Amino acid sequence: MAEFDSASPPRIKVKKKEALWLYSLTDLTFILMAFFALMLSMSKPDREQYDKVASAVQAEDPAADKLANLSVVAEDLEKAIKQLKLEDDIRVRIDINGLLLEFSERLVFASGSAQASPDFEKTTDKVLSILSQAPDRYTVSIEGHTDDLSIQSKLFKSNWELSAARGITLLKLLKDRGLDEKRMRVQAVAHTQPKIPIEGKTGQSLQEARRANRRVIIRLD
Repeated sequence: MAEFDSASPPRIKVKKKEALWLYSLTDLTFILMAFFALMLSMSKPDREQYDKVASAVQAEDPAADKLANLSVVAEDLEKAIKQLKLEDDIRVRIDINGLLLEFSERLVFASGSAQASPDFEKTTDKVLSILSQAPDRYTVSIEGHTDDLSIQSKLFKSNWELSAARGITLLKLLKDRGLDEKRMRVQAVAHTQPKIPIEGKTGQSLQEARRANRRVIIRLD
């Protein structure tokens, strides 16, 4: 009778010839990968087909469609601004949140005032009309911004009141041109979101920063 060593289990011997098929499989896999890589490198993308797929994706993506429509509005605004030679006082840009139209204070308001300057409505009538005719799907937000200097006057006790009043002024101008007030909202921002930080600035650079921070922004989103 055969005797086994109880300290270790019996070993099963595997012949080397039984694993030879793995080498063939590895070689075949490598050849197929090289073939597909070669085919991909030699292929030319069908531009027309690509555009169709991209258009289909955009049609199903509300955000993409929204930005596409805003691009048309932005183009109309930029043309009007260029014709009026107001590039230094009105700026347009589109970001992930929508369209942004920024008015400098010197174009709209006198210092410390929320009443639009006499020439503003006449000068920017075309710009305001384009905004008023924007598709109904967009909400129009009007932000009033001030500099960091505190204000106390008979009309306004703080920068918050001044910035709110300036936003309301533009809201009324847009409403007069047919924009539904249900689509509009006013946000008083005061001095809390400066365009140019004033920390460390003095003299002329400080004055320029404060001038840039006094502005009104209209957003379509």
